Amino acid sequence: MKKYRVARNCILFMVVGMLATPLFATPKPMLPLDRNIGQIVEIQDGSVEERALQALSESYSLSWIESYVPSSMRTGFVYTYDRILASHLPLQQLQIAQAIQRGHLYEVPFCYHEPTYGYGSTTWMKNEDGAFVLLSFTLDE
Repeated sequence: MKKYRVARNCILFMVVGMLATPLFATPKPMLPLDRNIGQIVEIQDGSVEERALQALSESYSLSWIESYVPSSMRTGFVYTYDRILASHLPLQQLQIAQAIQRGHLYEVPFCYHEPTYGYGSTTWMKNEDGAFVLLSFTLDE
């Protein structure tokens, strides 16, 4: 009888230990969820999210266009987005959400909180060198 009690107690102790282990593990901090763009992500080196963060954090200029927009699209890109980028970049208190891959395109949602709240997205693709290049930009205020 005593042997069965000891075995039962050992089994119970192991089960409780296995179930309680996650309670003592260090939790990974949860980044905020934005109602317009989704889950904010931690930026990984070399990711399309990192590239978007860099582009949106810099002032709009000729060197900005040369850094982010493929040469074949620069004239049309400037014609389409020049005023909005010149008046908004660099964005302040910027947050980036998980990129959404659509075939060979990557849509990167973002939001900013300064001077007022706004959100939008950038669309990227990899060029022949494997670098992310910017194709389009949207902004909702």
